[in-house]
Amino acid sequence: MKKLIYIFLIITSAEWNGPILAQNTGNNQLFEYTDTSSAVLNVYANGNYGSSIFNNEFLDVFRLGGLIDNQMKGTALSNSKRMNYLGGEGSFGVSFSDPIHKLHGNWGYYVDISSNVSGAIQFTDDLYELVFYGNKSNAGDTSFIGQTGFHSRNFQKFSAGIDNNKLKIGLSFLSFSNYNQGLVQSGYTFTDSLGGNISLNLNGSQIQSTNILKQVGSGFALDFEYRISQELMAKDSSDSKSTTVIIGVKNIGMYISRKNSVLTAVDSTYNYSGFNVSSISSFGNSIINQQELTDSIKITSDTTRFIGLLPFEIYFYKPPTYLKKWDIIYGFRYKIQSSYRAFLYIGGNLHLTSKMNISSYLGYGGYSNLQFGLAINKRFKNNLLVELNSNNLLGVFSGEQYGKAAGISLKYNFK
Repeated sequence: MKKLIYIFLIITSAEWNGPILAQNTGNNQLFEYTDTSSAVLNVYANGNYGSSIFNNEFLDVFRLGGLIDNQMKGTALSNSKRMNYLGGEGSFGVSFSDPIHKLHGNWGYYVDISSNVSGAIQFTDDLYELVFYGNKSNAGDTSFIGQTGFHSRNFQKFSAGIDNNKLKIGLSFLSFSNYNQGLVQSGYTFTDSLGGNISLNLNGSQIQSTNILKQVGSGFALDFEYRISQELMAKDSSDSKSTTVIIGVKNIGMYISRKNSVLTAVDSTYNYSGFNVSSISSFGNSIINQQELTDSIKITSDTTRFIGLLPFEIYFYKPPTYLKKWDIIYGFRYKIQSSYRAFLYIGGNLHLTSKMNISSYLGYGGYSNLQFGLAINKRFKNNLLVELNSNNLLGVFSGEQYGKAAGISLKYNFK
């Protein structure tokens, strides 16, 4: 891992500041109780991490230390694709919704306060081989590293909005203590056939605003959610409820940093004579001096205020109807500027009793590949709803899986 990050440091001439922690599994709630007769207080915590190339055995070495043997490297190599992913995110928050006391007409209101962290890396299969196997196998060949990128962000979010049980609109303020992202738009390394010369060509950029003790920037965003509903009759025809598909967008807005943000750009070619073939994987001081490299490729850096679009998220999902013993659920989620692939899931919900439900589903994408998810919720005395969920349950128990996930939500209804 240190070798992989070291290459990113060379590319961006900066420190990696974001922890690979957890992925927010609670953005797309599997259980949706549209209770219009009570106010609801919700306390939630969610997190997961995963990779499309490294299994949990490999990831545990990253987290806990240990030896990366040839079998582990070979397994990852067999999983590698043109672009590979490693990342995660997490959140903890409290929300309150009140559909009873109307602000205007049929509009109730809600507020939400949360703390969030995310970090991810995307990298090519060539870069993986270069880091873990050295450049010997690429003598006389080119290794492509274009579209390699990363991000890390820590922020607190305060949201408030209105909701008429069909349309939800909210405004959000985000306070960042870390905002760091970089991308190599194009790049490659070339080792000559004799291994006596290596060339590095890069075209990339990075924005970095980091101070864990102070606010480094602010975001102002719009959150939007719409419920598409169709009325369904219960079996005894005495009651009707609706099946719902929910679509939404989060964090559409601007990020404005303080004046101490560092903007870095690279657009140059570096040639170095003296590499021994395969020795690049050692990355010792005798092999390469990072300062010499960054000076030679003439990285330009400027400390200034940065204004840009916030990374936003789009999603849709179908929650259970609770009218039948078993019904289908499905969903989709995508985040831009986050090294995050489109995540899709499909499965079903088992309505065990009037107070207990179980959902199971298969998902694919995000930072990982195929995942099995499971969620259970139970209502206690009609006031407290407890939900436990994981979108990568098998990963909690198996080193052969590609990530771990867990989440909890506690909802209390005020009648």
